[in-house]
Amino acid sequence: MHKISENIAKWSLDESQLTKDDLEVLNIVNFPKQLGYRQCIQKRIKRLRGAGGFVDKQIYDINDIKYLVTNKDIAKSEVIRFSPSGSTSREIEQSKKFLEGIMRAKAYQVTYIDANFAEEELHELLSKFSTPKPTPSMKVQQVLGDVTTAKKTVKKKGLTDKQKAIAKAKYESGEADVKELAAELKVTQTLLKEYLKTL
Repeated sequence: MHKISENIAKWSLDESQLTKDDLEVLNIVNFPKQLGYRQCIQKRIKRLRGAGGFVDKQIYDINDIKYLVTNKDIAKSEVIRFSPSGSTSREIEQSKKFLEGIMRAKAYQVTYIDANFAEEELHELLSKFSTPKPTPSMKVQQVLGDVTTAKKTVKKKGLTDKQKAIAKAKYESGEADVKELAAELKVTQTLLKEYLKTL
C-alpha cells in the first residue's frame, strides 16, 4: 500500500514526455511536479460515507483523488501509527480491530509514496485516467476513420439487456470501473453512468 523506501532520492516531472491529456489529468489531481530528498507524496482517495462510518470505494473516478506533498519523516510516523502492532498474535488482532474503528472515522484513504516510486505512481495514474498514446495502427485508423464503429455508436440510445447484465456484474464486484466498462461495452461513459445510477 505505502511506497516509502529508506533510500534517499529526489524526483522531478518530465513534461516533455506527456500529452495535453496527461497534463490535464495531473492538473485535476494536483500531482506534484517535483519532490525533494525529505519530501513524499500523500495520495488521498475519498471514501464512501456509510451507516457505521466511512468505507473504501470499490470504484473511484479522477475527482476522488488528490495528491499533496508532505514531509517524509511525518509520512513514516503516520505509517507506523496506523499499522497494527503487538508482540503476540492476540495483541496484533486487537490492534487491527482498534485501527479499523479509527479508519471508519476517516473520510479519506491515504497512501504515502516517496521519490523512489513517484514515476511508478505517475504511470499508474495516467494509464487509468489519461487517453492512451496512439500506436501506429491507431494512427492509421484515425486517418481512415472507422465508419462502422461511428454508425454503431450513433445508433445506440441505451444499453441492451446483455450489456446491462455485464455492467451490473462487473461494476458491483469492483472488477472494472466506468471507463473500462464503457470501453468493453462500446458505449459512452455518460450512457453507462446513467444506467449505473439506477442500480
